[in-house]
Amino acid sequence: MSDAIDVTREFLTPVRPWTWLKLALIVFFVGGTGFGGSSFPGGGFGGGTPSDAGTDPMTSVDFAEWVPILITIGVIVLVIGLGFLFLSSLFEFTLLESLRSGEVHVRRYTSRNVGRGARLFGFRVALGLIALLLLGVPLVAIVLSTSEGIAWGLIGLLALFAIPVGLGFAVVDRFTTVFVAPTMLERDLGVLAAWKRFWPTLTGHWTEYVVYLLLVWVLQLVIGFATMLLLFVLLIPFLILFFILLLIPFLNLLILLFIPLFILLFILLGALIQVPVVTYLRYYALLVLGDTDSALDLIPEQRAAVRGGGSDRTGGAGGGWDSDGDGPDGDGRGRDDESDSWGRDGSRDDGWNDTDETGSRDDTGWGDTDSRDDTDSSESDDDRGW
Repeated sequence: MSDAIDVTREFLTPVRPWTWLKLALIVFFVGGTGFGGSSFPGGGFGGGTPSDAGTDPMTSVDFAEWVPILITIGVIVLVIGLGFLFLSSLFEFTLLESLRSGEVHVRRYTSRNVGRGARLFGFRVALGLIALLLLGVPLVAIVLSTSEGIAWGLIGLLALFAIPVGLGFAVVDRFTTVFVAPTMLERDLGVLAAWKRFWPTLTGHWTEYVVYLLLVWVLQLVIGFATMLLLFVLLIPFLILFFILLLIPFLNLLILLFIPLFILLFILLGALIQVPVVTYLRYYALLVLGDTDSALDLIPEQRAAVRGGGSDRTGGAGGGWDSDGDGPDGDGRGRDDESDSWGRDGSRDDGWNDTDETGSRDDTGWGDTDSRDDTDSSESDDDRGW
């Protein structure tokens, strides 16, 4: 856990605003910021009680008129949710590539991991459908089989059954995200093949992974509470200013127009706060994975640097992320000569655009053109972007 702190500090410092903004975008999808999750009221749509005691309450609202609306809303929510889940699955590998290389290239890392992201998305959808069937089918059966009242005893049994199902879903989903996805990236495997490769490591060091689960859940609980408290404290002065401005004539209308912008800024603030949290938790998982199976180690150089394998990242025997600056460090993941401690070209702007091999610059706003080492102009399917 302390090694993860050191690696996180080395990755995020010195603070580079554009890098943090790109990480905030990635973290918004893969780590979340505590927002989202639409819910709809479960009560009736009429709202009032009929004035005539002899009137059937069910006739006060024509539910047939609401069916198309509810179906439309459900479809929209489903499409948005699946789209968010697909982007989340895709950006998982963008984050992993960034943590491994020490550089954040959104378009470059995302474009070359579309296949892996799609397979992870399919696995997550299938996993969610399995959980939905295990819980939804019994619930529907209970509702349809009890015409008189609610069978609270059966509902209670279903709630007890939901505990192990939810726990199993959470464990499989987390292990897939933080251990199987790195295995997919490192060994160029599909989800099921990566699970098969990771399974002997999991069963051979199951105590390590049980400890990991317990610690990470405690960490998430504590960090989540601290994050929400920090966001609330930061939000108080803005809320006070907002309500004061609402009392001023004409200005209050202008303030109402900027509410969407304020919401976006609040989401961005939450994502920026989440950047070091998500980075730390992911590095912690990668360190556990590499300690239990060196063949699946995605960050060997970072591990060696923080554990005394070298004096620093740019010099010294055996350590660093590029010990000699002009070639690979043991595993072929070298950096260019004229670069800073993270392997960035000193003359390159740290914005969203990266120059390609010809020196031209992509002006699309993301600009992560895929450049390669001069020593190896060929590109393989298992290119790790180093």
